[in-house]
Amino acid sequence: MKGTERHRLKENELTQALSGATERFQEHRSTINLVAGVIVAVVLIGGGYWAWKTRSDTRAQTLLGDALVVMQTPIQEPKPGVTPPAGSYPTIQARTEAALAKFTEVLNAYPSTTAGIAARYYAAGALATLGRHAEAAARYQEVVDHAGRNSFYGRVGQLGVVEANAQAKRYDQAITAAQALVNNTGDETIPRDALLMQLGRVQAAAGKKTEAKQTLDKVIGDFPDSPYVEEAKKMLAEQESKI
Repeated sequence: MKGTERHRLKENELTQALSGATERFQEHRSTINLVAGVIVAVVLIGGGYWAWKTRSDTRAQTLLGDALVVMQTPIQEPKPGVTPPAGSYPTIQARTEAALAKFTEVLNAYPSTTAGIAARYYAAGALATLGRHAEAAARYQEVVDHAGRNSFYGRVGQLGVVEANAQAKRYDQAITAAQALVNNTGDETIPRDALLMQLGRVQAAAGKKTEAKQTLDKVIGDFPDSPYVEEAKKMLAEQESKI
């Protein structure tokens, strides 16, 4: 076959291929346009969500920062003839209440953001400072629910649940929460001796002497180098002296 003929055949094949492709494109144009439109929409929606989330997170962090600034504002007791510095508070209670209001604003507006969870945790601490321990326990539990039990805030939130319930003299709830932490042997984030010591304190406060002794003995026996050993021994001695 001559070269010119081969060249002509190849041109015909190319022309047919392009023609076929064009026809298929025309046949499926509506489908292709639909898919392209969906892809563009997904990109736009994804970009819009990312931009919205970024703005939301930034705003939440800013509000949280404002609340933390309030917590660090100096206390200036009123004095005759002396004008207190701008932004100061006359008492710790007044400052704590002001900070609590700001923390509450953040957690209500941005409940699922990291800043919102942190604000919930600090709000619980503020409630405890104000002596509203039952409310603090509930707020700490919300921290656990929002953050997850195995996250940083989830773990410290669980400790807050124990402490706040103990302060509210709701010892059964405090013991249950503390025992759950002790039983979670797969999580070593919080030292086990610290968890046992917390459980022992709550059991002792609840008047459960037998259970408290077992827990405190475990601290001493299983963790002889623990910084809590001396406290455990002292608590045991105090309990024995009351018998």
